[in-house]
Amino acid sequence: MENQVTETKSLNAKSLILVIGTIFGALISFAANGTFLSIIGGAVVGLVIAILFNSYILPQKPHDR
Repeated sequence: MENQVTETKSLNAKSLILVIGTIFGALISFAANGTFLSIIGGAVVGLVIAILFNSYILPQKPHDR
């Protein structure tokens, strides 16, 4: 029999978190304020929070197991 296992590419989680944070920051800010400038401001704030999340919260410490 042939090997039916196909290799899949891993998902880049850090860039996905940046995109999701930016989009949802813009959407939440637009829903709260309803102006075009709030979309830009929300996108910037969402991007900054996503960068902080990737830098400090996401990295896991190595375990001894």
